[in-house]
Amino acid sequence: MSLRSKKNKIRIYPPANHPELMPLDVGKLGRPYHKVPSMFKDNRDRLDSKLGIYFLKKFRVNAGLKDLAFHMDCTIKQASLFSSEAGNLGFTIDRALLLTLLHDYYGLTRDDQNMAEVERVPVTKTEERMLNKLAYDLVDLVCDDALFPEPLHIKTDPAALITHWSYRIDFFLDGYEGGQFSLLLDAGHVDRLLCTLRQPAEHAQAAIFPSQPCFRQLPVRLRGRLASLPLTVADLARLQPNDVLPFAMNDRIPLLVGNQPLFSAVICEDRGKLYFSDLSERASD
Repeated sequence: MSLRSKKNKIRIYPPANHPELMPLDVGKLGRPYHKVPSMFKDNRDRLDSKLGIYFLKKFRVNAGLKDLAFHMDCTIKQASLFSSEAGNLGFTIDRALLLTLLHDYYGLTRDDQNMAEVERVPVTKTEERMLNKLAYDLVDLVCDDALFPEPLHIKTDPAALITHWSYRIDFFLDGYEGGQFSLLLDAGHVDRLLCTLRQPAEHAQAAIFPSQPCFRQLPVRLRGRLASLPLTVADLARLQPNDVLPFAMNDRIPLLVGNQPLFSAVICEDRGKLYFSDLSERASD
């Protein structure tokens, strides 16, 4: 008998070339916070399609999802705030991207000089209206029932006082370099998002044990046994076509589901049809 030692997979990176690391707070141990990026990446194609349709229909511009970035435990003071039954959500967008979308929407030419000095340009009412529209529509578009276990009822909440966010998801658009918009999630929304990881097990359990409404729709065949005759093999061998077997029918007959008698009933006739009536508890045969 030979013993094989397990190979330890150890990778050593230089300080300048190590992959991106995600620190995990001690208070979040036991909760799969590190799986949030994979949940968004699994829905990337769906998000790309929905974003492309949204920008084409609402703003008449071609835009798609180019890349995603994820950050934990962020402090952001200036954001468009929303609330739902799970807590608070936030939305931010780079002003350079917002102005580019605004120029494309109105069919204006892009001015590179102004784009390089966007912080000096005063905020216009048109820019504010587009920001508010983008914020609500994109938060509602991303946080649909395909990502969260249940659809969220999102509404604006400008009076909310929140600056610390559990997760920030950055969305980079194809065709718009140097800008992104971000979705901000508090701890309540991250916990609700992680609930979808438990859904496959719950669906499997529900498939094994169907719910009561489904159980009540199962088909059942109810049979009534009118009579029984004790015969021998010799009696069966002597039977010929057109023979008559006399039998006496009881006042009450047993009703069976499968081979199990459950009730007893009386046979009655109405307009040439026979019916079971006067059902009662199981009676002895």
